[in-house]
This record gives sequence, C-alpha cells and structure tokens, in this order.
Amino acid sequence: MFIWRAARLWPIGVFTLLCSALAVANVRILPVESQTGVHEKYTLRVPNEKQVDAVRIVGEFPAGLKILNFEFKPGWTVNIRKDATGNIIGAEWRGRLRPYEFTEFGLLGVNPAEPSTLVWKFVQHYADGSKAEYTGPAGARYPAPVTHILAAPAGTGDAASHGPNASPPVLLDPAAHN
Repeated sequence: MFIWRAARLWPIGVFTLLCSALAVANVRILPVESQTGVHEKYTLRVPNEKQVDAVRIVGEFPAGLKILNFEFKPGWTVNIRKDATGNIIGAEWRGRLRPYEFTEFGLLGVNPAEPSTLVWKFVQHYADGSKAEYTGPAGARYPAPVTHILAAPAGTGDAASHGPNASPPVLLDPAAHN
C-alpha cells in the first residue's frame, strides 16, 4: 500500500523539485549586500536554463557603481561599454555555455558612497536566437539582480580599504628600508 502511494506521488515531487530549481536558477550577482565606498568583487553567476547553448550575455551596470576591472574567463571575450566620460556602464561577454552548465564572471568595482539599491540588468542570448531578459522586478520570471549597499559600520575608518572583501592593509616600517 505504501509503495503504491509513493509511486503515485513521485511525479508530483519531481515536478515540485524541478520548479523550485528553476525558480532559483536565474542570473545572479553576488554579494547581495555590501557596504558604502568599498572596493568589492562582484560575481555574475549565469546558468543555462535552456536546451540550447547560451552564446552571449549583455549587461548594464547600476548608476553610482564604478566598475574598474573584469576577471579573465578562458573561452570568453568581454567587450566593455563606456559613457561619454569614460566610465564603464556595461559589458558583453561572448562564449559558449552548454545546457545544464553555469559560469561565473568576476567584476571589481567601487560602491557608491551613500546607501542605495543597485539594480543590474542582463540579457542572455542563445544560439537559436532566443533570449532571456533579466530586467524585471523582484518576483518576475526573470528578475533583475539587486545588491543592497548598506552604510559602513561606525568606526571603520576608510571604508574603501576596509570593506568585507578588501585585503588587509600592508604596514611598512620605514626603519626597515635604511
């Protein structure tokens, strides 16, 4: 009797797991929280949710965030978009991401000096000409990734050099160089 019931419920369980996996498989930016003014390494996580290769990811970066560098990714090229003043405002990654794979791209940036919510926008293009636009509000099928920039704790000094992912300061002893 128990086996018969379990066999009947098995398809429902598989469907539920599949739906919950798809719900969290969207393009993401990590971390989802950071501090004002810090140098932060952001990680763009891109899964392939289709049965065809993803071949291009186009991103628009939030206003107020100053992107400085991109992490090298073998098999991928990155084309940077700048505004009239030379600030990086977006990028396009080209490569190949097969079904059931994901990849991550690293970006180094400087957070805004004031608390804010950064909204990132990405469009994932596939080899069959289709695309997924991660530009929607929270709760949408393809939501735009969001990072919350929080005020640095009091007493941290220079937030740009003491952020959560910053390297520890290097102290030099002038007497050691004489």
